[in-house]
Amino acid sequence: MREESHPDTGGEPMSEKTILFTVEEGIGTITLNRPDVLNAFNDHMFAEMRDVLKRAERDASIRCLVITGAGRAFCAGQDLASLKPALEKGEPLSYGDLLRRTYNPLILKLRTLEKPIIAAINGVAAGAGFSLALACDVRLAAQSARFTQAFVRIGLVPDSGSTFFLPRIVGWTKAIELAMTGDPIDAQTAAELGLVTKVVPA
Repeated sequence: MREESHPDTGGEPMSEKTILFTVEEGIGTITLNRPDVLNAFNDHMFAEMRDVLKRAERDASIRCLVITGAGRAFCAGQDLASLKPALEKGEPLSYGDLLRRTYNPLILKLRTLEKPIIAAINGVAAGAGFSLALACDVRLAAQSARFTQAFVRIGLVPDSGSTFFLPRIVGWTKAIELAMTGDPIDAQTAAELGLVTKVVPA
């Protein structure tokens, strides 16, 4: 197994970063590594994720990718606290600009990468974290996995590809229910709906 280093850190291991990246027997494993905030995304994490995906795309020895989360969550979506400093300074914050700069390119890269991507979902996948899982080719859920379209709870419509993926996977009626209620569903229910390929022991 080789542990990749981030090119901007003078060769320091990625294990000190918000994204861990290891390669073993042709499988690249990307671990979202902000467990203290349920692996929610901030700008630094986006930058490292983009870098890792570019490197995985170029590296012919990597045949497929696995995305998972450190700790007790897969991904809780956007780290809203990371936006607070800009708001406190009175800087304008455009939700549309945030999506165009971060989530939209990430989801597009996942869908166009010419290597299969497996989401190994442990714990909660909420909001854009749910979308991240939906963008992967195969979704394996631990028994502890929980899924929620949490956007409605903060007054948002689903983004990051959820409005595209959900109705195509579960049908229009169920997609509307999940989006409008934000109700969480467990791993077994997700499997029954076709949201995950298989439920595995935690």
